[in-house]
Amino acid sequence: MLFNRSKDRLFFKIMVDATTNIAEAVQLFRENVETLEEKEAYAERLKELEDKGDDYTHQLIRELNQTFVTPLDHEDILKLAYTLDDVIDGVEACAARFVYMQVDKTNSCLIKFGEILEKSARHLHDAFIALEKRDYELIRKISIEINLLENEGDRLMREGIMELFADPVDVVHLIKMKEIYEKLEDVTDAFEDVMDIMESVVMKYA
Repeated sequence: MLFNRSKDRLFFKIMVDATTNIAEAVQLFRENVETLEEKEAYAERLKELEDKGDDYTHQLIRELNQTFVTPLDHEDILKLAYTLDDVIDGVEACAARFVYMQVDKTNSCLIKFGEILEKSARHLHDAFIALEKRDYELIRKISIEINLLENEGDRLMREGIMELFADPVDVVHLIKMKEIYEKLEDVTDAFEDVMDIMESVVMKYA
């Protein structure tokens, strides 16, 4: 299938723009967890980017409803739209938790999660650029990289929770951080979910 019609380019542009938005959100998240000193300001900015992500999702759905012939199957585009939305929703939700759970101090686990998410976001952006170019081999390589980062996130979550329970001086703090670690690992899962859909697309068109 040729991806050269103006409508085709529009679908890919919206998805690439959505990943650019995710990359910006994740960069802000990583900056936030370096100190958590301005967590309220970061949470507000991330909410704006999450709203922007919703707009991209709505744009894709609107274009799907108005277009009979699309560059990818309708169902695949819809799945990609929703899973991209899951990623930025998860990032925003974690930033919000720092505020309403009153988490004032960062730690090495949060900083490492920020680095994992930032790498994942860069790879995701590259994958959607590769999709329009039909560079399926690059998509497969990126999928492997994001899978490795998801595994790293899973390991980091387990180690972080283990450390919390090793010396549970403050039970309330333990409950807060356990939930945040688990939510952050969910975000790494969401990145992997997007790539699982991408790989299924590659199998159809490669």
